[in-house]
Amino acid sequence: MKIKATDSNMKFSASIFRSFTVTIVVTIVVLSGILHVYFEDISLKQTYGQTLTSLAQTSQEASIMALNARTLAKQIYNDMNVSKLLYFSSGDPLDTSIAMAQLNSYRATSLFIDSIYIYNYQKDTFYTSADISTNSVWKSEEFYDTTAVDLVRHASDYQTLMPIPRKIPFENLKLNMREKERGCYSFLLYDTLSPNDNNVIIVNISETQMHKNIDGTISNSDKNTFILDNRGILITNSWKDGMLTDLSDKPYIQKVLGDSESEGYFVSDADGVKSLVTYTAPDVLGWRYIRIVPYTDITSRINAMRFYTVAIAVAILILGLLSSYFITRKWSTHVNRKLVKLSTLELERRNHFFALRQDLVRNLLLGSGSSNPDVLEDKFKSFEIGLDARKQFAVSVLKIDGYQELVAKYSVGDRSLLKIGIMNITQELLGPSCHSFAVDMGDERIAVLFNLEENETNSQSAMPESLWRQIQSSIADFIKVSVSIAVSMTGEDTRSVSRLYAQSTEALFHRLFFGYSCLIYADHIEALKNKAYVYPISKEKLLIEELMLGRINEVQRIFREIIEETAGYSYMSYHLAVSHLAFAVNNAASTIQKNNDISLNLSVNALLSGLNGAELVEHMYQPFFDVFEQVSNSLDDKKSTRHDEVVAKIMAIVQQNYMQHELSLDSIAEEMGLSATYIGRLFKKITLNTILNYIIEVRMAKARELLLTTELPIGDTAERTGFSNSPYFYKAFKKINGVTPADFRRNGRILDENMQDIG
Repeated sequence: MKIKATDSNMKFSASIFRSFTVTIVVTIVVLSGILHVYFEDISLKQTYGQTLTSLAQTSQEASIMALNARTLAKQIYNDMNVSKLLYFSSGDPLDTSIAMAQLNSYRATSLFIDSIYIYNYQKDTFYTSADISTNSVWKSEEFYDTTAVDLVRHASDYQTLMPIPRKIPFENLKLNMREKERGCYSFLLYDTLSPNDNNVIIVNISETQMHKNIDGTISNSDKNTFILDNRGILITNSWKDGMLTDLSDKPYIQKVLGDSESEGYFVSDADGVKSLVTYTAPDVLGWRYIRIVPYTDITSRINAMRFYTVAIAVAILILGLLSSYFITRKWSTHVNRKLVKLSTLELERRNHFFALRQDLVRNLLLGSGSSNPDVLEDKFKSFEIGLDARKQFAVSVLKIDGYQELVAKYSVGDRSLLKIGIMNITQELLGPSCHSFAVDMGDERIAVLFNLEENETNSQSAMPESLWRQIQSSIADFIKVSVSIAVSMTGEDTRSVSRLYAQSTEALFHRLFFGYSCLIYADHIEALKNKAYVYPISKEKLLIEELMLGRINEVQRIFREIIEETAGYSYMSYHLAVSHLAFAVNNAASTIQKNNDISLNLSVNALLSGLNGAELVEHMYQPFFDVFEQVSNSLDDKKSTRHDEVVAKIMAIVQQNYMQHELSLDSIAEEMGLSATYIGRLFKKITLNTILNYIIEVRMAKARELLLTTELPIGDTAERTGFSNSPYFYKAFKKINGVTPADFRRNGRILDENMQDIG
């Protein structure tokens, strides 16, 4: 019979030659790595040797430069013509001209020489040979090279005929507008026997010519050769940094300066590029000659060789693996089938064994199985449950908080895995203290059955609170859920287990008041059951009265107070209080609905929906609070409509009776059959005006109308609009309208005539 290849067959075939693959790959990688390191080391040493030779040549060039400068300085010092510039305080112009020509000849002997200065101390004058200016004689205060002036002032601070790196400034030289400064190495020659009053010869060697001999031309390349002094100051220009730049803060420069050896190399990060740093200090100048070569330039050929080697090896490996795959696939099918069958049987046996263990302990907890210690002792051993049926027991129940959110988020299988994780953590942490076994009791509950020592009569003292809090904390950290825990009292043996489980389950009902992540001991809850609960009927009546009045805040306060009082009694007391309140609120809402002709969506079942489903007492409040809110809003709407009707009636009475002198707040209240205080406050609340002011406003409006449309005397007008006497009318009219009644009539008619003329 031909066996078709399955996923299991493919996996088994792959497992056979996977080891060959790993072995070959590891061999190639290790061999490649060894060869790469070996050849890399050789390349580094070769590059170091070549660079060291180049740096030695650079050092030799610098030494030759220094030697030529010293020789030239001594030659100038011994020249009889030039000595006249050094020592004579006043000289013949012809002698000066001959001496300057001689200086120019000396400067022309070498490209290294940038300029030559002769400083006469007595005359405080510089005689210069330079290509930067036609003027050759300078007083020190006018001389453009201010750093040279500083040198001769402090000549004794410098060694004679030793190079001094510096820059010649040209800011004060107006003939040269492009070049602002020039790098050079100055060699000073002076009489060391009289250091304070010295005539000085200064030979300036060009830094540019020196740099050409060191590193060719300055170019934008990662390769870089430069010279440092013993303080880390750059002696030469480079394409990255200018002469006299302080590089001492760079890590690789610090490493060079800190090495006591005269030469060496190392690999380091140089200005963001991994590089080979080679250095030497071969001469008496105290300079460090450094060359930076990018590491990639050294290893590029090695990397290419490694790439081709690995590519060829991988190609051979792929061919070998393909051949191995097809060969092993043919003979592995039969073996794979046996392994798959064994794995399936093992998985089934393990799952079945797990289910049997869970069922055994679950039935014991629920009281549906045998609780005989002798029978259970043998079953515990056969199912590898590490409990002693004859020892004392206690039961804890773990309840997952916010379980409905987990139901919406995870599938049944995922929730089972979460509970297995909780069970494992609990058993692991209880392990050092006692033998335990955890059982999935369905939905959000997990029960843990554990033994206690014989002398322990209280589970709370046997298992301290800190241990249960550690279990809660670990579950929160690793499983990312919170659990509430109830711990039963103790029982003699397995015959008391179902009773202990019932204790813990009932104790967990009080999570309503304790909140999430609570720890409840059953003995505390059992003590509450002995307290007699009396339903507060007086508070219920007060709640209904406040509900009838629409005072929702007070209703909610009394409701909370009634429910929270049940926390100090048995769980059935809570049930009783909620049931009582549900029917009382439903009846009160029905009465309000009938008396006020409003429609409310009422249901006792809706009010009781949170009784069993609520995890926290706050969840049970919401259906009741929704009804309270609905009643309050409906009553407010009803009150608002009725208030508008009252205000409209008040206004109508005023409009009809404004001419009556006795019209007042009391007369209106008497006519409406309401309290004067009530209608006064209501009118002010709705219109922001008092009834008396409104009466005056209506009367004034009628008075203005009569003044403009009739010829009635003003006294009659006051009488007809309800004013009891004319003086009061005059005074009130002027206060409100700003003019007297007569002026108002006259001005109003004039305005009317003007409007007719315009028309």
